[in-house]
Amino acid sequence: MKNKLAIRRIVPNIYSNDIEKSKQFYTEFLEMELAMDMEWILTFVSKENSTAQVSIFQNEKNKTLDNTAIFLSIEVTDIDDWYERAKKQNIEIVYPITDETWGVRRFFVKDPNGVTINLLAHLK
Repeated sequence: MKNKLAIRRIVPNIYSNDIEKSKQFYTEFLEMELAMDMEWILTFVSKENSTAQVSIFQNEKNKTLDNTAIFLSIEVTDIDDWYERAKKQNIEIVYPITDETWGVRRFFVKDPNGVTINLLAHLK
């Protein structure tokens, strides 16, 4: 019997002290579509995969942002092009592009909220 319960998507939520910088990072660097803008929350969606999403919340309660526990992995195509794009846009690269022994090529950047983004592609 098929289980009726299923997870359809998981959306990471990130608090931001600068919504505009977040908007720029996710639309210009990651080229995601801004699907929802309610000023206090932004939801970005991949143009190629509508279930790949991230939401950014305005830090209205002035919470201390300790993003060391927040870490996103985003699988992309043409990883070397993404790396060059990050360098050209002066995105903070915190782990250089590396071929890992477990079969991925990846690098890490920081988004404007201090969240680490692991951009990766599987090696052929």
